[in-house]
Amino acid sequence: MTPQRRRLYTIITLAFPFLLLLGTELGLRMLKFGPDLSLFTTEVLNGKTYHIMNPAVKYRYFSRVEFSPSTSPDYFLVPKPAGTYRIFCLGASTTVGFPYWYNGAFSSFMRDRLTRLFPDRSIEVINLGMTATNSYTTLDIAREIMAYEPDMVVVYDGHNEFYGALGVASHESMGGAPWLSRLSLRLVHVRLFQAARAAYALIVRWFGSDDPGTRGTMMEKLARGRNVPIDSDLYQAGLDVFRTNLQEIRALCSEHNVPVLFGTQISNLRGHPPFISADAATLAPGTQLEFHHAFNAGMTQAMNGMFDSALVAFRSAEHLLPLHAETHFRIARCLDTLGREREAMTEYIRARDLDELRFRTSSDLNAALLAMDDGACGVSVDLERVFAAHSPDSIIGNELVLEHVHPTSYGQFLLAKGYVDRMRERGLLAPADVWASRDTVADAAFWADRHVTEVDERMALRRTEVLITAWPFQEEEGLVSAIAATDTLGAIADRATRGLIHWRQLHDLAIEHYATRKDLVRLEREYRTIINQFPAVDVEPYLYLAHLLLNQNRIPEVEATLHASLSVKPTVLAYRALGDIALRTSRPAEAVTFYEKILTFPLPPPEQVENGHLLAVAFYRSGRRDLALQRVLHVLSLQPDYRPAVELMAEINKQR
Repeated sequence: MTPQRRRLYTIITLAFPFLLLLGTELGLRMLKFGPDLSLFTTEVLNGKTYHIMNPAVKYRYFSRVEFSPSTSPDYFLVPKPAGTYRIFCLGASTTVGFPYWYNGAFSSFMRDRLTRLFPDRSIEVINLGMTATNSYTTLDIAREIMAYEPDMVVVYDGHNEFYGALGVASHESMGGAPWLSRLSLRLVHVRLFQAARAAYALIVRWFGSDDPGTRGTMMEKLARGRNVPIDSDLYQAGLDVFRTNLQEIRALCSEHNVPVLFGTQISNLRGHPPFISADAATLAPGTQLEFHHAFNAGMTQAMNGMFDSALVAFRSAEHLLPLHAETHFRIARCLDTLGREREAMTEYIRARDLDELRFRTSSDLNAALLAMDDGACGVSVDLERVFAAHSPDSIIGNELVLEHVHPTSYGQFLLAKGYVDRMRERGLLAPADVWASRDTVADAAFWADRHVTEVDERMALRRTEVLITAWPFQEEEGLVSAIAATDTLGAIADRATRGLIHWRQLHDLAIEHYATRKDLVRLEREYRTIINQFPAVDVEPYLYLAHLLLNQNRIPEVEATLHASLSVKPTVLAYRALGDIALRTSRPAEAVTFYEKILTFPLPPPEQVENGHLLAVAFYRSGRRDLALQRVLHVLSLQPDYRPAVELMAEINKQR
């Protein structure tokens, strides 16, 4: 064999595996194996092409746990319209708005606040949150959105860092190795990798001992059996990953000159005890017995109202087992009851940080978020301080948090306010002097005009009730309370909670309920909420709202609503109503414009006659009698005995 031929055979031999892999990849793509994992899909709405979050993007992060998260309803145009300020919000379930829908998320409150303060600006706030994810997902999405011209990125992330997809203590992980997790996010778009990952998940499900199963809540599937003590290597590994991912997000945004706001995580301190405390079984038998004696004595004395004595007993227990989270929580309760709130705050925070089931962000992770402020693109937002300022005794509790981490609707409102206030401080979106002249609306006014209705609140409470009847709040799943037969809204909310109806149906049923009761105030709020969430999707809510306002003679609001409807979809009804209002309010020239638009629609003969007559009247009253005559003659050619047209013809002839 000649040297040249030997080299050729060597090249072919080395290339063969790669050619085989390439051929397999192309074959899988031709067979359409695996989902399209693009971040966005396109939809055409009323002649305009929009981007919207792709529901299949979940398969980038979840291969072993069955999961069907909701995805954002926020549509946006590509390319970005000139002058538009675009904000992307990234994070997990709190960003999504759980247990509310997206109208109860801070992104919606932020959009409403900014558009009210800057009505002359086109501002988009696009929610890309996904439940049960962590900073790996946030970084992955941040990389991709840079192609969609963001002007700002908002991050609210941290509670799921250990158990969220790819987390170091998650059942949905790559063995806890950061380099493998990052590599998997790069390879996940390759069909061969998807096939290998699916095969691995199947093998684990059949033969493995680490199968997350199909029962229980999402976080139970991801986290159960994975305790993370604060002094463990696993805790440090998770903290290191979090810091690294945050730094990469900041570097990415800095590279594209996009400000990124990192919000600290809020959690319920006063109203929620730790889930899992350090195991006293690690103590020597004698010390273990001494610890239990001191702790139980403290519990007994606290129940009897002897809080000074209880505090002494709990301090003794703390000395024996310093990392026991429940002991610190009980110390905090005693101090709180005794009016020593400042000391209680320290113990509440310590109790949260020592909780070995890490469903609440610890102080170390919040410190990492605050450290992201570099005075340039990286901006930290101390949301924990915002919540403390609105909490009794500055201790966050049940007033603003529904269970352990998810804010009430007013809590979400405060998150939005915290981010917007920080934008003002840093001169983002507008210079300081413009902010000073615009940011004059009281918080009470924003809150009064919120787009969260009673049925949303009922659904959130029901979802919370269902959540806290299962692990980790209870070891075994419990029962939720029954809905009273007379509680119509409660029954509607319960159907949404159980997934029997979606959000739009939830509000449509609420509309039926309020219409039956002739509750016009709540009916209006329902229509405005639907419009707020789907401004470019459906024209019908605009028209129903306009009709409701017209019946109350709120003419300026009717006109504003109808004009807004035309940007979604031109309709005969909107043009006719606007023309009628203009004609009745002595604006015949304006009425002509609207009535002429009607002529562009295919109309049955009776409507041609009626609308033709109105156009003739508008021409006549605006002094254009020749055009009025032409139009009325056309109407009479269609229906010679149409009395209004006959009378108008007589009046025109008399004037002539």
